[in-house]
Amino acid sequence: ISIAVKRWLDLPGMQQKTEIDIPELNQLNEISANYRPFVIPLLRRISALEMAGLSESTIDFLKHPHRWEENGKGAYYSLITNDPEKGALTEQEIHNIHAKLHGAYAAGVISLADYTLCWFFIGTGTRPSQAYRMKKKDVVVHSKEGMEVTLRIPLVKGELTVSTEYWTRRAPTVLAECLIKYLDQQSYQHETDGDDPLFDDESAQYLGFRMSSIIRRLDTFSERLGAKIPINPYRFRYTLATRALAQGASDYEVARLLTHRSTSCIQFYRASMPELQKPIRDALGKEMGYFAKAFQGKAITGLHEATRAGDPDAVITDFLRLMGKPVGACGTRAECYQNAPVACLAGCSHFEPLLDAPWESLMESLIADQDLETELRIRQINHNAMSAIQQIIALRDNSEK
Repeated sequence: ISIAVKRWLDLPGMQQKTEIDIPELNQLNEISANYRPFVIPLLRRISALEMAGLSESTIDFLKHPHRWEENGKGAYYSLITNDPEKGALTEQEIHNIHAKLHGAYAAGVISLADYTLCWFFIGTGTRPSQAYRMKKKDVVVHSKEGMEVTLRIPLVKGELTVSTEYWTRRAPTVLAECLIKYLDQQSYQHETDGDDPLFDDESAQYLGFRMSSIIRRLDTFSERLGAKIPINPYRFRYTLATRALAQGASDYEVARLLTHRSTSCIQFYRASMPELQKPIRDALGKEMGYFAKAFQGKAITGLHEATRAGDPDAVITDFLRLMGKPVGACGTRAECYQNAPVACLAGCSHFEPLLDAPWESLMESLIADQDLETELRIRQINHNAMSAIQQIIALRDNSEK
């Protein structure tokens, strides 16, 4: 921490400063990204102790960073997303939350309503104000057996708009299953109407607080903090954005995912992640023949054949689409923070796919996601992963002959 603070205070723009205002806070962008996460929590402690040296704007930023995102003050997104207490979650943290949440629901510690609420924020990355405005009719169930659900997500109202605008999104499998059971339970317990709120909370603020309090009660653990994972609804939003960028999504695609009206803010998410300056799919090139190389000698018939056989951390599962079923293993210990397994399929040569994994089910899910989109650029986002699945299925079928 002391080294990080020294690097920051030694910058030319920080000389002879008696108060930390937003311009000084933004100077953190001039030091290494490895140091920034140490400074913000320290400033937050100083603010909590009401010590002198911080401006009112800085105190507000430290306490409510999401307001700066909502107001479009994108120049500070790099500080927001890299904040270890209020920013994007690491892969270890998000997987830990998933596991604890599943365990608590299975043990009856949390209710179906609470479980559904948590998965709604995890799976959609929406703001509390958007979730609060959703009605039961905004959850369109196409097939209960196939767990096919479409969500109508209300956009944040623009200055020149009067009526509510929506973007349609397919619900991930886990969330779809939760919503189907949740709506069935609601209908059984009392008479409901399509115009009833999806979540019966008194305000958007309380809705976000309820979700946060549910996860805070769980025994989560952050390896980078060495403590419980701090939670607020916006952390899942930032995580969704950074995962999409890690997968190689364009600014336009991420803007659509986050229900932003323009791409102006997304550049700052990308700028906050130097390791993602060259998106994965650009680095791979456009030759689809890459996938033939990516899986030569890598496919496995069982986890015992994996490079890291016996290591539970190597197993790659898909909770969002395949209810936690394993699809393969990771052959490296590199912390790539990608959106497994889609990003793994999209071009990681260290991915070791299981031949007997439910690849057809995963393909159907990706195709369904694609069919819901009207924008060509978004429809193409999973093309690489889908091509890889076809390669794996062909390899499996040939091995069975």
